[in-house]
Amino acid sequence: MNGNPEKQFKKFLIIIVVIVSAVIYGMIRPDFFANKTSVLKLSSQKPWQEEFSQENDDIDDVNIKFEYPENDFKKDISNNPFDFELSKQTDEDYLITGSIPINPMSDLNYKTKDDIYALRKSFVEKTLFKNRKYVPSENVFGQIADKKPWLGIEALTCYGKGPNAHKGLSEESRYINNPTMLIGLDRVSFDEKPKNQCSVVDYLMPVKINYSKDENTIKVEFEVSEYKGDLGKNFLLKGLNAKDLGYPYAYADNTKNLVFIQPDVNISTNIHMFKDFIHLGQACGVKGGCNNGSPFQKELNFTVMKYPATIHFKLWKKMPKDKDSDGDINYLIILK
Repeated sequence: MNGNPEKQFKKFLIIIVVIVSAVIYGMIRPDFFANKTSVLKLSSQKPWQEEFSQENDDIDDVNIKFEYPENDFKKDISNNPFDFELSKQTDEDYLITGSIPINPMSDLNYKTKDDIYALRKSFVEKTLFKNRKYVPSENVFGQIADKKPWLGIEALTCYGKGPNAHKGLSEESRYINNPTMLIGLDRVSFDEKPKNQCSVVDYLMPVKINYSKDENTIKVEFEVSEYKGDLGKNFLLKGLNAKDLGYPYAYADNTKNLVFIQPDVNISTNIHMFKDFIHLGQACGVKGGCNNGSPFQKELNFTVMKYPATIHFKLWKKMPKDKDSDGDINYLIILK
């Protein structure tokens, strides 16, 4: 039985249109006929793009991140600006993983306070304390006097106070130029001795500074056994950098071969706060005074019984609950 030719033609035409449409759509969307389970659909959200919250103004200005380039850890940097030889002795107890350059001292005489601040910021910028918010602490550097002399290291260690006590390298540049030396060594007064007995050993500059990320510890080594000052083996701890970089509280939880002058009240018996600052003082003997460090904290004064001697510190940003609390950073001084 023959059907209606007109109806058959319409059906044929519809089939042709559907087939042609499918072919065209398939050319435009080749994935249409693919297995849907195998098609990768990318989310409009990009998981590799982190969303950063707005900056928190309450974050500590010295929120240090201990990140040091791997290559720098493996370099053995000997950037010692002095002429004496470093000790070859090694001690496995003080195995260290990363060397930090020691910057030479400089002449700060007659610079402005802004000059000093710029210098300080440039040195901090090159350390593991680098922080874009860093500004020198007003409690530490705020009393620096513009365009004034600075107490010289040679006057302090050799020829004593007087009208020329500012000449040469400035003693405070030891700290300004080396921020990683959180706690350094100082003397309690001027040393005066014949010129032929003067030595750069008397400057009490470190010969090595290292940082151990695993131990969260900065380790600073001094070669002071040849120190021949009038004060013998007496030294004063100076926490100017620790205070400036936000770690003003310290406790010496472990010491070896040294004793503190004040047996009952010192940094090894309880937590103490560093009070160091720089101001225009009159002790140098130069007319109008010199910029120099103050004050003398008796609880930080100690004497070495024999070498090597060590002091291990715990440092905190804020006063801890007690001296047994973990430090925010550890600091080891090695005296050889």
